[in-house]
Amino acid sequence: MPVYTEKVKDKITGKMIDKIVDGKKQYYIRTYVEDQFGNSKQITRHNKKWLGIDGKKEASREESRLQNSTYNDYSKMTLYEAKPITLKELEDKYLEFKSVHVDKDTLKTIKNKLSHFCEKDKTGQVKTYPNDLINLDKRIWKDRYKKWQIQMRNKKYKKGNQLITQNEIQNNIKCSSYSIKNLNTIHSEILRMLDFGIEEGYLSYNFAKQSGKFGSAKEIKLSNGQPKHEIITYDEFKMLLKACEDDFKYKTLFNLWFKRGLRPGEIRALKVNDFDYNKHEIMINHTMSKANELKDPKTASSKDIIDLDDELNNQIHLLIENLKKKQGFNEEWYIFNGATPISSNAMEKRKNTYFKKAGINKHITLHEFRHSCASWLISIGIPFTVVAKILRHKDVSVTMKTYTHLTNSEYDNWMNKINKIA
Repeated sequence: MPVYTEKVKDKITGKMIDKIVDGKKQYYIRTYVEDQFGNSKQITRHNKKWLGIDGKKEASREESRLQNSTYNDYSKMTLYEAKPITLKELEDKYLEFKSVHVDKDTLKTIKNKLSHFCEKDKTGQVKTYPNDLINLDKRIWKDRYKKWQIQMRNKKYKKGNQLITQNEIQNNIKCSSYSIKNLNTIHSEILRMLDFGIEEGYLSYNFAKQSGKFGSAKEIKLSNGQPKHEIITYDEFKMLLKACEDDFKYKTLFNLWFKRGLRPGEIRALKVNDFDYNKHEIMINHTMSKANELKDPKTASSKDIIDLDDELNNQIHLLIENLKKKQGFNEEWYIFNGATPISSNAMEKRKNTYFKKAGINKHITLHEFRHSCASWLISIGIPFTVVAKILRHKDVSVTMKTYTHLTNSEYDNWMNKINKIA
């Protein structure tokens, strides 16, 4: 019988488990209805009131009702008898549906992607229709979507993904455009939202699918190439350490970050009991979401031991010794902050402060410390197999594909060597 239990991700294990509301399981249905020609259409229905045994029976009755109707009758009922829905309302319903299947960080990413089309553009560069009914004539929305795609290709933003205003564009403020690859990830999420709307009976067509992806096939292929990352060199890293000489915590944090290439969430999730002073090791057991939720690392291979040199080993040991002096200390405390994890905002602000003090005129993201580590290791001749082990990639091909960028000075040095040999 096509009556199913709603699922939700367990915050501790990350596994999908039955959704329980007021001590009762919540149900939904997924079934097929046929038109007069025998063509099948999949229909999914969710209802917050379908709880427990009575809810399961009600869901079963709804499934039977759908089975006994034709697709033509069903389509007419949903499009004309159901309450009309706006684009923004459809976005809200889709996000509510996704919230039981993904974590908070992923949900925020989905919302950011959809906001480009489903919400008002604050910069005035793109025209959107959040308050218009989504089940209007499909030609209207297809035309709107095409125009929106053109405007999105021309949309500008500042470094750090900050939106830019029309006045800033006119004053030639340095800005960038969205890549075809990035635009197509937005397009893909809109496709999924509209497919959800079709399943729920709010509309009978996916105008985004009919409009197609951003760019030509050739543009899309070229946009899938290796992205360029901003990095700091080893010399700049040493300048950074000197700038934060009096801030032992951040000196240790930057040292570990650059030398071992941890992801920002992995640094934030490091606990006292992950560290083994005698073995010169620290274990990556978790990553920390921006919503301060402990999660499993990005991949299975990411959960691994990090070998430490004497300097890093002693620095982390001293940080923990200082934490032990605080009231309420236990080994579940976080190495770089104590009872609570260090925030991404705190790391970003302190990074910017010490970059400015060190005279490093670069804007790199927190994750680009990982790229900087890889670039440094490659530049000093460390084999890709070893770099892959340090970065905890499951396959060396991932390392070779992702971290082959070198700074211009390193490229020139290698070219000089090649030219002398030749």
